[in-house]
Amino acid sequence: MWRPVEEPWQYRVLDSMPPSVDLEQLRRALAMTPTERIEAMCELLRTAEALRRGMKQP
Repeated sequence: MWRPVEEPWQYRVLDSMPPSVDLEQLRRALAMTPTERIEAMCELLRTAEALRRGMKQP
């Protein structure tokens, strides 16, 4: 299995940041109805599947 020689720089950046809640994202989620949240999640799933299919093509 491949292992990086050193820790990726992104890990160091994320570790240096204090843990927190994204208040704007929380506000948007609370403003949506349960149905809108499910529709948004379905759209995210469709996008992820499309990206995965696109990555498999040469």
